[in-house]
Amino acid sequence: MPTPIQLICFDLGGVLIRLCDGWEHACELAGVAPSKPITHDDIKQLIQLVHIEEVGGMDEGEFFTHAAPLLGLSPKDAKAMSDAWLCGPFDGIDTLIETLNANGLTTACLSNTNDNHWRAMSDPAHRNALPLKKLHHRFASHLVRDRKPNPSIYQHVQQAAATPPQAILFFDDSAENIQAANAQGWHTCHITDPNDPTAQMTSHLKHLNRI
Repeated sequence: MPTPIQLICFDLGGVLIRLCDGWEHACELAGVAPSKPITHDDIKQLIQLVHIEEVGGMDEGEFFTHAAPLLGLSPKDAKAMSDAWLCGPFDGIDTLIETLNANGLTTACLSNTNDNHWRAMSDPAHRNALPLKKLHHRFASHLVRDRKPNPSIYQHVQQAAATPPQAILFFDDSAENIQAANAQGWHTCHITDPNDPTAQMTSHLKHLNRI
């Protein structure tokens, strides 16, 4: 008999909260103007810095100091750009999590993130606040010091939540992260609706008789 799904795990960006459309869009939203074009090589270096920050390899001050020249910004404007990266929670997220909890399911998040964004999403008074305290488990890459799609972070979730992989359902908008979760034996749903992931998740959960 198949093991019933016990743990519902959510990615954050693109799943529970909207994100901007990239570095240029974040600058536009923040009202800052790069002093130079952002090149392909700049993007490669920025991504490397993001990955280091996401596993706690540097603090946010160090990140903004190193990222600012690549973006043609001051460190202060680079932080403003980072602040603009998050664009508010999707509608219906609170209700969905409350429904899952009321149905006796365990809920969690698993996100590649950083201290600046995590602090915003954790602050109930912030425009980017998420109901993180309603989740039974909160796995953030900069705190765990590991990131998706590394197999070790999925194994960490299994151990910390004391849940076998076949009893976990994971929602993520990254195909690479979904494939890594599948390789661990997790059930997954690849979020492909950038406008209303709540509706896609609700439909999937109903199909599985989880809500």
